[in-house]
Amino acid sequence: MNTRPRKVLIFGLDGPVAPALLRYCREGKLPALARLIDNGVLAPNAMVPLPTATPANWTSIATGAWPGTHGISDYNVRRPGDPLDRAHMAFHSPDVKAEYVWNAIARAGKKSVVVNFVTTWPPVVDDGIQIGGSGCDINQWFHPNLAVASQEQGISSDAVRLDEDGLGTGAAAPGVFAASASGGLFCTASFQPDSRVPVRIELAAPEGWSNLPAASRLLAAELEVRASGGRYPLAPPTWQLLVVDTQGKGFDRVLVCEHKDAAVSLAELRVGEWSGVLQHTFPTEAGPERCAFALKLLELSADASDLRLYHSSFCALEGWSSPASLATEIVSTKGLPNPDSGFFGYDKGWFGANTLLEEIEMQRQWYADACTHVMKNKPWDLFVMRYHLPDTSWHSIPHVLDPRLAKNAEERRQHEALELGIYQACDRLARDLIECVDENETLLALISDHGAKPAGHPGIDANAILQDAGLLARDAAGKIDWSQTRALARPVCWIHINQEGRDPDGIVRGGEHYRAVQDEIIQALTDYVEPTSGRKPVLFALRKEDARFLNIYGEQAGDVVYALKHDHGYQHGPFLPTADWQGGSLRGLFALSGPGIRKGVQIERNVWCIDLVPTICHLADWPVPRDTEGAVIYQAFEEPGC
Repeated sequence: MNTRPRKVLIFGLDGPVAPALLRYCREGKLPALARLIDNGVLAPNAMVPLPTATPANWTSIATGAWPGTHGISDYNVRRPGDPLDRAHMAFHSPDVKAEYVWNAIARAGKKSVVVNFVTTWPPVVDDGIQIGGSGCDINQWFHPNLAVASQEQGISSDAVRLDEDGLGTGAAAPGVFAASASGGLFCTASFQPDSRVPVRIELAAPEGWSNLPAASRLLAAELEVRASGGRYPLAPPTWQLLVVDTQGKGFDRVLVCEHKDAAVSLAELRVGEWSGVLQHTFPTEAGPERCAFALKLLELSADASDLRLYHSSFCALEGWSSPASLATEIVSTKGLPNPDSGFFGYDKGWFGANTLLEEIEMQRQWYADACTHVMKNKPWDLFVMRYHLPDTSWHSIPHVLDPRLAKNAEERRQHEALELGIYQACDRLARDLIECVDENETLLALISDHGAKPAGHPGIDANAILQDAGLLARDAAGKIDWSQTRALARPVCWIHINQEGRDPDGIVRGGEHYRAVQDEIIQALTDYVEPTSGRKPVLFALRKEDARFLNIYGEQAGDVVYALKHDHGYQHGPFLPTADWQGGSLRGLFALSGPGIRKGVQIERNVWCIDLVPTICHLADWPVPRDTEGAVIYQAFEEPGC
């Protein structure tokens, strides 16, 4: 091959709906992504493994291996020999059994930068730089990464036991902690959001203040910050609020201060304005934690009866990079390392789409600033950036995906504008990264782990089906009676048999007894009729050994695997990657552009996400990871015989 790339840039998007993104590209609304695709090769039949799940499929992308080989099969990992209902979240790098591409190329002296890539914490880059990886987004910590971090600080952290639906008991989700504290709202009593009650503002005449501004009227309040949801409890600050009527025409601005001194404020805001990026160091049980955040004045009526002040998540500025010192080099004057992107407040009705998109832009800007700093100042051969925004969006605002849910044409236009705004944030991030490279010597790759679809008819409660079939038993208190339980469902699409000699409470003998239970499970699943729709939601159920043609195997896979029909269940998970419904699609996104790649071409063959690694290694003449099972996509090359 005459032309080989000197560098490779992989831009990953989590959960984009490929047909929608490609339509916006054709309409000229995503210029950076459109240019990448138009200048290279697009694979419209991009396939990903079943289940269509984030940690499993990104690990496949990074290793070129199937989940049965690398050991991450969905969202949870169960150690063989543990009880069937015990597991931990599948975002922990020691659980990955296959070699990552960045460690393979390190054997040839190549350096990598890996940003926000799941299943990579504790850090896994042998020779290079890592930013994030402990959850789905920067400053997000999933158990057991939280447990590891706690143990390093000498803090106790209990393991997570899953209930029958795979949710962690004792937590809002199975060991999920984000940022240092979640966003919050201060408001007067006139604002009554439907969800969690925010902090109420009690306004009164200012007392004990110094350096008060000249004004027609002044009101003041003390703001008690609620700092919750972080990996380490913060000692919350108390702020002082001053509300100002400058000219006697109504209250028009606020000052937020750390103390009752109006000359020294954190922010001075009018309605609709954001503060700059602010910093505060909080005491925690793990020591001082330096955080960034921002404030926005959402509403201020002329009489101050309606006052709403929002603060973003408090976002740790250190603790998420390798080397650790890199975090102190990253400066973002307009960005926040925020795992929430504003969805926390939007979902609670605190603000609308415009504020949500503004906060999304802050997160995007931080990623752009972090990436471009490293790209311009550190040596690298492979740069990998994974952006979780689409997946976060479709889980938080699923109505945007579903044209049936709009009440009228205007509301549908609003939904489409929000959807487009999310993809445009992805496009701007791609633009900023691509501007840092020489496209004549850099291979560009665009890839996703899965797509998304609107929610359909209800899915299934697999354990209820097993119980009705006499395969799962419970005692009077509702707890599982293992002495009478032959099978248990675990997320996302697995049924595990309680096998004698393999599982701690096993009662099912091997051989024909085991196969008979498999058949009972399959019969129960495929016979099930969902009562509200009157439909059978299970597309298929297979013995594990029969699912090998789907590349399903390994100790994490269930003894029976099933998939749901495309018009049942939620956005992704127990669905085939070919599921298309109501404008949604579970297909992946896959495009290549750069040296050695054909231009303006679609290749109709199936391209699997595990094909990326062997293809870029072939083009760049790099070592292939030891466990890679994907194929080189020769049809993408200008010289396919090479």
